[in-house]
Amino acid sequence: MNQPSLDLLATHLAAQLDCTQDVACQQILRGLAETGQPLAPMDVASRLQIRLESLATYLAHAPDMEFDNEGNIVGWGITLVPTQHQFWVKGHSLFTWCAFDTVIFPALLQTQARIQSMCEITGQPITFLATPEGITCCTPATSVLSLILPSARCECVRGTFCAQSHFFQTKEAALPWITLHPEAMLLSIEEAAALGCLTARIRSGSSPLQASQN
Repeated sequence: MNQPSLDLLATHLAAQLDCTQDVACQQILRGLAETGQPLAPMDVASRLQIRLESLATYLAHAPDMEFDNEGNIVGWGITLVPTQHQFWVKGHSLFTWCAFDTVIFPALLQTQARIQSMCEITGQPITFLATPEGITCCTPATSVLSLILPSARCECVRGTFCAQSHFFQTKEAALPWITLHPEAMLLSIEEAAALGCLTARIRSGSSPLQASQN
C-alpha cells in the first residue's frame, strides 16, 4: 500500500504519542538514561520543580508507569525491566518497551544508544547504533520495523501501540505478521530513525504540569 510521507507520519505520531505533560515524560526518561537506576519520586519532583503531591497525582494517572517495591520509578518507555529490546545508553544497560522506542528516544534525549534486539519471527539478532541524527551499523542491513498508527491518543499505551512495533530481519520475514495486521506498515530502520527524529522535534514543548504547579 502507499504510505504517507515521513513528515505526515511524524505530525500524526507527535499528536497522538505526545504525553499531556511532555516535560515530565522527558525528565523521567532522561533520569533513567542518565543514572541507569530507579528514580525516587522526590528526585523527579525536584527535577521538575514541583511539589511531591503534584507529582504523585500525575504519576497515578500516567499509563503503564513501572515502579519497584519501594515505589521508585523503574520504567516508562525506557525501563530497567528486561524486554527483548536492549538499549545501552551512557554506559547503562537498559531496555525499551518496543522497537520504535529505540529510534525515537535517542533523538528526544539528544544522545546515542547501542541497540540489540531480535526479529519477531526468527528470533535472530538485530543490532545498530542510534543517534539523534539517525542510525549506523545496522545488522542485518535488510532489517525493518513495524508500525501501526494510533487513531486516538487513548490508544497510545503499551498494550496497543508498543505491542505492534517489532523488528524483522527482512520484509519477507515480516509477511506472516503483516498478514495478520494489514493495517500495519513496514519501515526500514533508516526510515524509522528519520521518523523518530522528526517526531521528537515536533514533540519538544512546554509542560502543562510544570506551568500549572509552579
